[in-house]
Amino acid sequence: MKILRYTLLLSLGVFLTQACNEDEILREEPLDFLSPSNAFVEPEHVASAVFQLYNQARSYYADNTSSGNFFTHFIWGTDVAMHGRNPEVDGFGDYRIINSQSGVPQERWEKLYEMVYNANVVINRIEEVSFNEEANKQTLLGEAYFFRAWAYRHLGHLYGGVPLVTEETLEPQRDFTRATRQKVYEQVKADLELARERLPEVAEVDADGRLSKAAADHVLSEILISLEDYQGAIDAASRVIDNPNFALMTERFGSRADEPGDVYWDLFRLNNQNRSAGNTEGIWVMQVEYNTPGGYGDPNGDARFYERTLGPQYNRAQGTDGNALFLGPTTYHGGRGQGYIRPTDLYFHEVWQGEEGDIRNSNFNILRRWVVDNPESEFFGDTIDMNNPNYVDFVAGSSERQDTLQYFYPFVLKISMINNHYDTEFQDEATGELAGSARRTYLDWYAVRLAETYLLRAEAYLKAGDQAAAAADINAVRERANAGAVSAGEADIDLILDERARELFMEEPRRVTLARLGLLYDRTQRYNPYAGATIEPHNNLWPIPFSEIERNTLAELTQNEGYD
Repeated sequence: MKILRYTLLLSLGVFLTQACNEDEILREEPLDFLSPSNAFVEPEHVASAVFQLYNQARSYYADNTSSGNFFTHFIWGTDVAMHGRNPEVDGFGDYRIINSQSGVPQERWEKLYEMVYNANVVINRIEEVSFNEEANKQTLLGEAYFFRAWAYRHLGHLYGGVPLVTEETLEPQRDFTRATRQKVYEQVKADLELARERLPEVAEVDADGRLSKAAADHVLSEILISLEDYQGAIDAASRVIDNPNFALMTERFGSRADEPGDVYWDLFRLNNQNRSAGNTEGIWVMQVEYNTPGGYGDPNGDARFYERTLGPQYNRAQGTDGNALFLGPTTYHGGRGQGYIRPTDLYFHEVWQGEEGDIRNSNFNILRRWVVDNPESEFFGDTIDMNNPNYVDFVAGSSERQDTLQYFYPFVLKISMINNHYDTEFQDEATGELAGSARRTYLDWYAVRLAETYLLRAEAYLKAGDQAAAAADINAVRERANAGAVSAGEADIDLILDERARELFMEEPRRVTLARLGLLYDRTQRYNPYAGATIEPHNNLWPIPFSEIERNTLAELTQNEGYD
């Protein structure tokens, strides 16, 4: 049977220029293929469409394309990270080459509008389907509203005002115009309010990874800050924080609680992210199942390449004696990193100054002490301590920049499968050496975590002029981390962004956060030694893709200021 994929981009449409009857050509009679008109018959068909929205959201931060792993687009060229191999140019290292024909902004735009279209199909057609249980119908509708809001939330933050499409598009369209950013945010607010009305309470959610009212409230709090409704943002965040079903994890828990570590380390161990594991902090968790069809854990295909992209390529480092320092990539050193994302000194050093007791900077969470494990090396058994400025004395060619950008830098272990790699990933289980396929992260991954809700409410309190309340929420996160309290007078947006870096590094899409606040230019200029030299204020937003403007022949789709 022929299957027609229904995912519509804004650019769909300018195909036919010859003299002909376009209406007749574009009309389809779905007799032997699936279409929205004949595929939405039973409740399970609607559920399948909604689950595809979950899959789109899961892959949005993790798929790999010719331009790199998708999550790298949201962290490269910001205040917290840069490209580890070619930082002057790659990974938004040179903002001067970003224009309306750049691949990354176009790819993101297309993926988000695919989600908008698919959500619109569910919203517009669900009434045509007969449900035995009204609650099931309302949950699916609430999920569709959430995902449309989630897509427009990203579009508004990253591009500013964009076309608003809230009805299923049935034919090619070439007359899109941009709504204002304010209108986009108002649409996100409206959709989230419709979503939270229909989504279940977290205790009633029927499976790990599915949405609840709390997820909608969390994103609603963020969007209300953008709408300058600070009290509304405080109220939305408070509904989550005050919910007795949620709490920051403060005691050791989960699959490896009997090993040396700490509670922050536990949050990121295999199988520890969901409520079914006793975790009361995860609000919305992306589900990943290793080597399972549909589980986003195919070792030869999909799955997050976080371990590969963020981990340093330490296994290539040579000692001053000419021998390799390490046997190779090993599970106890965090995996098979390739050094594509190199965190900036802001993350590795500056945010931790005066934070000696903070467990998020412990060697369980940021690997700074490496034991040389190659018996052939004269340094065998020695510890390379990156807290010691002389650690590079071990490394051949240590004066070369690449040694501390690609090959050797502290490793953020929240994204690693350290001592949790699967049997099929080992080259030598006795030594812990890993095979070439061991480069993915198969952890379930937080899309929304309660610690961020506290920091959102702190931001809303700060904008509302209540520094004391803002400091209290920041301190709730810091107390769990065994970090010292901050005073009300210290509470400002830079403190919150530094705290987000400490707590949420590699969880939050940093570019989205900074673009939302209009601070991508300011923070990148200050803290990124490469991108900071070329970024300009207009880079707070991405360009509207040229292909969309070119094909939109019946109306003007304006470009963001500063781009051609």
